Amino acid sequence: MTSLRAGVSEYLELRRALGFRLKKDELYLRNFTDFMERRHASSITAKLAVKWAQQPARGHPNYLAGRLRAVRSFARHRILSDPRTEIPAADLLPRQRSAFRPHIFSEDEVRRILAESWHQWAGATPFYCLGRYTIYGLLAVTGMRVSEALNLDVEDVDLDLGVITIRNTKFGKSRLVPVHATTLAKLKTYREARDAFLGGVVAKPFFISTPGRRIIPSALDRAFRRLTKRLGLRGEADPTGPRLHDLRHTMAVEVLRRCYGAGADPERRLPALSTYLGHTQLSYTYWYLHQNPGLMAEAVARLQHRWEAPA
Repeated sequence: MTSLRAGVSEYLELRRALGFRLKKDELYLRNFTDFMERRHASSITAKLAVKWAQQPARGHPNYLAGRLRAVRSFARHRILSDPRTEIPAADLLPRQRSAFRPHIFSEDEVRRILAESWHQWAGATPFYCLGRYTIYGLLAVTGMRVSEALNLDVEDVDLDLGVITIRNTKFGKSRLVPVHATTLAKLKTYREARDAFLGGVVAKPFFISTPGRRIIPSALDRAFRRLTKRLGLRGEADPTGPRLHDLRHTMAVEVLRRCYGAGADPERRLPALSTYLGHTQLSYTYWYLHQNPGLMAEAVARLQHRWEAPA
């Protein structure tokens, strides 16, 4: 039987070969190994796992639950080589459900956002405005993560096939995102303006800042906050309000809403939507359904219709 430390290395290597990054899990598991070695314990027990996970004792419940989750995942692998391993139950340190609900933009709000992004405030150049307009529109229609859009390189956007390649996403996976012809036309317009702006200078990023470098997420977020303030979607001194990431939530909810509206079966569409959004589990896609009262009402109505339908 390999040592616990060697087992952690083996586990991380195996998971990473499947495309998972596990940076946080590695930190947790290395620390857990140190904890076990100080106690001269070679086998994982639920008691020791919980004791380690609860450090620091005043940590947020979701942080402590995340630490235990890392050990639980490793324990499932470890038990194959060490039958004495105990796999901690998921309810030992349960996560707290977040009361947060994303802002689901209305169709009119999205139109206003795109129109306002053309407003040349404080000396903003036409190219700057075109970039913001194109990025906001791309996020709204594809549901891409902000980081995915900003990390795109020129070679990732195939303007001939109308396909975007998203590499090394949040979960270490890559995927292809086909885009509609109207979206493709906007991307072509931006690419032409980008190349003219650079004047022959080669730049790797597809979306560039005025100096010709990759756009920083925090800069884009600040621009979006200013824009939503001008539109009255957030208060002048309001730290909360619609986020740029909420365009992703809006896209997912709208797809499911249209499924219900057209009488289609969302259950059959969810796997495709999940793949398109880059989710690793369907449960992440189901979250959009559970967080939106309107969609839940649609789901309940569908179930009632089935219940009332004659046999």
